[in-house]
Amino acid sequence: TTSALGAMSISLIGLANIVGSVTDGRFSGGSHGLVVGHVAPEAAVGGAIGLIEEGDSITIDADTRILQLNISDDEMAQRRAAWQPPAPRYTRGVLSKYAKLVSSSSLGAVTD
Repeated sequence: TTSALGAMSISLIGLANIVGSVTDGRFSGGSHGLVVGHVAPEAAVGGAIGLIEEGDSITIDADTRILQLNISDDEMAQRRAAWQPPAPRYTRGVLSKYAKLVSSSSLGAVTD
């Protein structure tokens, strides 16, 4: 997955003890260092992970279970207001139907 490649790249250039990798996707066993995955709500549905911009500071504190985008409430509100959902990758067929019906991975990715 893309997140696995990102985490592996961080490790390969020797930054695994300095830089963390955060994703709303999954990752393989090839990831090294601090990796936070399955962040919900996902970027595709307007989660905060989709509002991160180049240069933003993110606090990751595994001991206190905090994952925080360090921007002001006003900046977050502006980004949320400007956010647009991505265009659907599939517009017909079974994958289109699945995308319309499936819940968040944090809710089991079910189609109930």
